[in-house]
Amino acid sequence: MEFADYKPYDLGDSLRDVDWRVLARSDRLVVRRYRAETELPVTIVLDASGDLGSTPKKLDIALRTAATLAYLLHLDGEPVGLTIGAGEGVAIRRLPPRRGRRHLAQLFLLLASVKPAGRAGLDTLFREVGAHLGARSLVAVVSDFMEEPEGWTASLAALTRQRVDLRAFHIWDPAELELRYDAPLRLRSPETDEELPVDPSAARALFGEVVSEFFGQVRTAVHARRGRHYEVPVGADLASVLARFLEGGA
Repeated sequence: MEFADYKPYDLGDSLRDVDWRVLARSDRLVVRRYRAETELPVTIVLDASGDLGSTPKKLDIALRTAATLAYLLHLDGEPVGLTIGAGEGVAIRRLPPRRGRRHLAQLFLLLASVKPAGRAGLDTLFREVGAHLGARSLVAVVSDFMEEPEGWTASLAALTRQRVDLRAFHIWDPAELELRYDAPLRLRSPETDEELPVDPSAARALFGEVVSEFFGQVRTAVHARRGRHYEVPVGADLASVLARFLEGGA
């Protein structure tokens, strides 16, 4: 609750809300009135590292998730901001949460300029975002989280201190993580340019176990910080994912 204004004391008003200092100064008996704090500044954190561009559809779903989140929150009257980690062609890395159509248009233009490149460095990114958060806000991370979880899980604390809520939108492409290839091939890392020869038929079962473990580590890390984890695979019904977010569900 935050202070709104004063009103004259009426019979039945709580004595706890009487402002005795005003009475002492002016001989007027007034009570303080309050309004609920409903504003919730939101920061959308987009991981624009090279891995996001490993498939065109992965980039598309990530950008649509971030843009739709911003638009829905704008319609709800919330201040919305954007922070972009890695990527190239990005003129501004951080837009503080604000309201207004002009601000929303600037945010959309910034998203449209994103080209995946480099390494996000999630540990540093989360700490930098946390340094700019207010006491009551929400952080929505849009990422494939393709870095070793032990390297960034501790820094999630920077996003959940005080009264900050964390929402993680986990972007992934089934074609990429299920090794849907028929013949042996060489896979190249878009962040390091390293190549790895792979026989999909031989590696598919073991790789599936590694992917399952990885998703479990990300989910556990988010839940440990009382955040919510949403899987957003390519081809997902984005409306249903965001409906769960708006309803506060997991």
